[in-house]
Amino acid sequence: MPSSLSMVESLYACAYLVSSVLGYDCVLVGPESQVSLELPPNHLSGCFCKRMESITGKVSNIDHFFSRCEQISQGASNETYAVYNCPHGLTNIIVPAYENGKYVAALQIGPIMTSESDDLLLRHGLLSRGADAKELDSLRDYLDSLPKGSISSIMTIAKVINALVTDDNLVFRSLSMDKDIEDARLEPDIGDDIVCSVQEFVVNNFTDNEMSLDMVAKHVYVHPSYVSRIFSNQFNTPFRSYVNGLRINLAAKMLAETDSSIGDICHEVGFSDHSYFNKIFKQQRGVTPSEYRARLKEDEPGLGPE
Repeated sequence: MPSSLSMVESLYACAYLVSSVLGYDCVLVGPESQVSLELPPNHLSGCFCKRMESITGKVSNIDHFFSRCEQISQGASNETYAVYNCPHGLTNIIVPAYENGKYVAALQIGPIMTSESDDLLLRHGLLSRGADAKELDSLRDYLDSLPKGSISSIMTIAKVINALVTDDNLVFRSLSMDKDIEDARLEPDIGDDIVCSVQEFVVNNFTDNEMSLDMVAKHVYVHPSYVSRIFSNQFNTPFRSYVNGLRINLAAKMLAETDSSIGDICHEVGFSDHSYFNKIFKQQRGVTPSEYRARLKEDEPGLGPE
């Protein structure tokens, strides 16, 4: 391994390190807003702005991101790093890099959540908009998979990354690898053992009303965004939709086979909010829980639990 890195090589090394070890999405932006690296690939096309666009129909852009990098590159800002909120309320870090006094590129890290996903969705009016349930679940999964932290912890991370960018010896010690940085692996392939472990854990614990991507990720020792991709790629459905499907199937069975109240069933299958339970049940079964039970008593065909 060479004794020193060029600034561009150091930035690439930092990007891989931040993505693979810390679990943050990264974008490397050169002069004139040229994107030279996205981790994960196509990160920008799947960012929150673009996801909001698909739900609301309002065109979103990421000009705020490029304009902040442009300000830095033109010397309009004296910041050694910047922590800022995008127009949708997600927090990002930008660390500029210079070589021989000349701006080379900026490393953007984020987005990072500083609030709960439903608080953010409520702020944008999505919970009352009547958005498609699967799209809303997918958006929640995305937000839940993002790293979370307080502003003070994010500032600390920004300082650490800035130190890595400006000291390539720190990068060497942090990477601790004997191969070219371009060959660094971002994450392991999705193996059958991890998929099975994830599915088994969810099936055995979906009635826990605190079931979340974080909970599953901690069980299998991977990042929440990795668990989210398992459900999208392997099960072809968002994590939250998968969990809700299990809960509604059990609720239908309990409505048919027990005399438990609908409120009790709601909580026993893992929902903490009665109105949300009614909404999801109707979306999946076409009727409310009370209508479902009433029709079962009338022996109406095609309504039995799956």
